Amino acid sequence: MSTPAWTAVDEGYLRAYEWAGALAGGAALPQEPSPVQLGPGEIAHARFAPVGVAGFFGENAEYRKSFFLIGGPVGLALTGAASLAHNASKKAEAERKARPRWHVLGSADIVVTSQRLAATGNGRSGSFWYAECGPLQLAAAQGGGPAVQFQPAGQPVLRLESPFAPLLFVFVHHLMDGRPPGVPMPAGLLDRARAQGRAS
Repeated sequence: MSTPAWTAVDEGYLRAYEWAGALAGGAALPQEPSPVQLGPGEIAHARFAPVGVAGFFGENAEYRKSFFLIGGPVGLALTGAASLAHNASKKAEAERKARPRWHVLGSADIVVTSQRLAATGNGRSGSFWYAECGPLQLAAAQGGGPAVQFQPAGQPVLRLESPFAPLLFVFVHHLMDGRPPGVPMPAGLLDRARAQGRAS
């Protein structure tokens, strides 16, 4: 029986496990030059790129309960049974569009700083301040790999997908909680890492 090939996802989980142990033992987070402008006293700890970004929200199609005009430039007003059927169809379509689902938003570079996640991508940049974000959770990416999920204040739930999402999870939890979280490891990963000389 052959051992499965070592993957980037395996490496991400192993690095997260090792960093969680080191941080619990008193090690400091890494520091690195930042590709984004930092505020006073802000420190860049890690950069993850590329990271897939997805959001959970409806399509927000607007539905009007009034009568509908359809047809050419002048339009025809629907009345009676035809209007009821048309209204029901439009309402069903609006409900389908309003139903939240995951939308792929593109990819970004994510910098973990002492105060925020700084995201740059598609010619835009933004920040997710730890003080304004809900708890960061480890989740599954759309393609089955690891991701982190959180909900910034006033925004939809966001998911950041990367083979190194478990490490992002460890760093951010350490910054927010003052201690690293436990990392749920895929079955057999530590044994494979030890057998291949990747972990002690």
